[in-house]
Parts: sequence; structure tokens; C-alpha cells
Amino acid sequence: MVYIPRDLVAQMIQHARDGLPNEACGMLAGRGDHATKFYPATNVEASPVRYLMDPRDQLQIMRDMEANEWDLLGIFHSHTGSPAYPSQTDVSLAYYPDALYLIASLADERQPIVRAYRIVDGQIREEAIEEPPP
Repeated sequence: MVYIPRDLVAQMIQHARDGLPNEACGMLAGRGDHATKFYPATNVEASPVRYLMDPRDQLQIMRDMEANEWDLLGIFHSHTGSPAYPSQTDVSLAYYPDALYLIASLADERQPIVRAYRIVDGQIREEAIEEPPP
């Protein structure tokens, strides 16, 4: 289970919408299983079916996380017309076994869905997303 405040989920969805018609991407920082900040990034692929995070964005994000003593909690991207489930490409590019892979599906733009997964050695396991306790 991962605890992500509602406003961070809303930020991910808005970034996904802003990226249309292409996939959007970003990173989620936190401590343990609690998310603290969402970092939007540029998809240099500019593609509706693939993403590649701008390396300059990635470096800047990682430096900010380090300065704040946060960990990389998750790697985010959107699916513009398919479910919030890792594609074969997503699985083959899952190089961070300790990170969550968060996917926002805009297949139904009125009701976007965000889901989180662990992808380790090609195996996919969904993780529940919960609002943090008060």
C-alpha cells in the first residue's frame, strides 16, 4: 500500500491531461510508503504511446529529492487511451524494482484512473493507493 494525498493524485491527473494528445511523465517523492511531492517532467518522445523523461528534468528532480532527504517513491506516466495497467513496453523498461510505477489512464477523460504497481523481474503486482491517515 502507498499513501498519496488526494492533491498529488489530482496533480498527476492534471499533468496527464495537459500532456494530451501525448503521454505525460514525472516522478513521485516520499519517505517510506508516504508520498510528499509530485514532480511533472517533460516527455521528450512527444508520443501518445511512449514516454521518455527529459534527462535534465530527471537530474533536477533527483537533486531536489536529495536536498529534501526524500526518496524516489514512484515513476509516473499516463496512458492516453488504454487502461491504467503496465504495457509490455512499461514492463521491459522497469529498471527500478524499489520504485512504484504509477499510471494514469485517460481512456475515459471524465473519470481518469490512477493505479500503482511494483514491477520486479517482469512480474507485475498492483499496490493499493490510499489517502494518508490524519
